[in-house]
Amino acid sequence: MTSTLAAGFDNVREVFFDLFRTGEEIGASVSVWRDGRPLVELHAGWQDAGRQRPWCADTLAMTYSTGKPFAALAALKAVELRHLTLDAPITRWWPEFGQHNKSSTTLRHILSHTAGLPAFSEGVRTADPLDSARLIADLVSQEPLWAPGQVIAEHALTYGHLIEGALAAGSADDVRTAVAEFAREFGADFWFGVPEELLGRVADLEIMDKAWVGEYLQRDLSCRALTIPTGRLDPRHTNTAASRRATFPADGLITNASSLARFYDDLPRRDGTLAEYLGPQLHEEFMKPQATGFDHFLESSASWSLGLRVDGGGFGMGGIGGSCAWYDPGLEYSMAYVTRGLGTFDRVDALATAVENAIGGL
Repeated sequence: MTSTLAAGFDNVREVFFDLFRTGEEIGASVSVWRDGRPLVELHAGWQDAGRQRPWCADTLAMTYSTGKPFAALAALKAVELRHLTLDAPITRWWPEFGQHNKSSTTLRHILSHTAGLPAFSEGVRTADPLDSARLIADLVSQEPLWAPGQVIAEHALTYGHLIEGALAAGSADDVRTAVAEFAREFGADFWFGVPEELLGRVADLEIMDKAWVGEYLQRDLSCRALTIPTGRLDPRHTNTAASRRATFPADGLITNASSLARFYDDLPRRDGTLAEYLGPQLHEEFMKPQATGFDHFLESSASWSLGLRVDGGGFGMGGIGGSCAWYDPGLEYSMAYVTRGLGTFDRVDALATAVENAIGGL
């Protein structure tokens, strides 16, 4: 990957590099695609906290919830291969999950954030965040906050472990394996667990603005959902080689902006790589709204498909800290921003405005 800037997008470049001149950004990549080709591919800043390694075209970073749609892809692929179904109770494959009033839970509930299990319990607050077996067992032993399928609450950290439990019960490939297979077919970097030989490409996360999680930590449910187990908001944990090598499928996707923008450019195409990977029916289900209403984690209205935010007709997903990616069907473009500087979404909002102004002038 090299830098790309289509005619008419000079202001996008200016806005991007201004973020570094003003100190609002320290390391990031931005990518914009339309009709199967890149319009913008830019990167700048430093890959490491010591400011010794420049951010390169192939630099990777952890993107928090931006990765949830990819964890969902692993589950949908298991459905396509008939290891699981969307609407049968998960207890058909995972009997122990049915205890404590969870027997009606389906994979559709899990993927659309309506399983009623948006947070791990206090009992695993001090658990090793990389102890997947213990975290899955915690979810099995919980009673849902609401009857499955009745209430929306983004499953902030629990999403991937619920998926992993279901995949294991159905004898399907785990998230890491399924997403790596899709990434190979797609020819992009999507990693839940980075191979040893690629660890040198991963950027260090660094907190730039305490507001990056401020409002969430002021609310009971979202605070519990993000801080149990302790560590996933702490770069001292997420920057370790152990964390980068491990699979934490709700928040641990490690990727770059170009890979994400290409994915979202391909997403709506009925003849695209994703449509072929899932088959036409599941491809449609992946994009279709499944649960719409008040989200008790976000404390705002939201519309979820089976893994994607689908508010306003578009498709996408953002991650706490500022990374995000989406497809806009109105202007027919995809965009992704990946940052190691944990802050608000003001940076990408400014870039998106510049991109949409440029596209409007084409």
